[in-house]
Amino acid sequence: MTLVTTFRLGSLTCHTLDGGRQRLDGGAMFGVVPKPLWEKRITPDERNRIPLGLRCLLIEHDAGPVLVDTGIGNKESAKFLDIYGVENAGTQGPTQLDDALAEVGFVPAPGATYVVQRGELDFAGLRNERIAASYLAPNFAPVAAADRWRLVDGETELLPGILLVPTPGHVPHHQSVLLSSQGETACFLGDLVPTTAHLPLPWIMGYDLEPLVTLESKRSLLGRAEAEGWVLVFEHDPIVGLGRVAREGKSYRFAPLDTPQGHG
Repeated sequence: MTLVTTFRLGSLTCHTLDGGRQRLDGGAMFGVVPKPLWEKRITPDERNRIPLGLRCLLIEHDAGPVLVDTGIGNKESAKFLDIYGVENAGTQGPTQLDDALAEVGFVPAPGATYVVQRGELDFAGLRNERIAASYLAPNFAPVAAADRWRLVDGETELLPGILLVPTPGHVPHHQSVLLSSQGETACFLGDLVPTTAHLPLPWIMGYDLEPLVTLESKRSLLGRAEAEGWVLVFEHDPIVGLGRVAREGKSYRFAPLDTPQGHG
């Protein structure tokens, strides 16, 4: 089974990488949306958890490979893996993400630069009870020790055709990644719209720290995506990695890639 889906965006070659699965509580994943509604879209297990993908995006850029997100890794305990239903062990490397990278001819190596919003790194350092399970020190300390952070402030052109766009709400400095080449656009949504089931505007995670801010971030980004026919990359959908968005009344729904651009 392939772990990679490759697509062209103008002159860019991009790959979605299947980094494994996890399971989180369905109620938490859909916030105020009643269970009879959300379970029609994603079926929960006996512990009320729904399956979620761990999808990353690799961009082959003239300046070098750019990896958007790095999955969960393999540092956590058996208890952690059980609670969060993590299944990401690799067959060729330590994790499934290593296997997916190998499938397209890349291997992890020391020396990567990690690009994050300055405000997000500062926020992670607060270590308060509400966010403790999301910002784990073993994932941050090695990057700081190796002096490999690149901190940005707000909307930033990382490289030609790769734009970091603030989409706050899930956390105060959440960012999505916008790719543009030869008149075509794609967006790695991250946790703004984690699955295709979260495309309707009010379907917002209970995990989001500022859900009303998420609402406005979604309204703005999805409005542009629908009008301009963007390709969307869904980080956590367990099945669908790529698609578009179509208007549905005052909200939005999923549309397959063959939907004409800008027409929903």
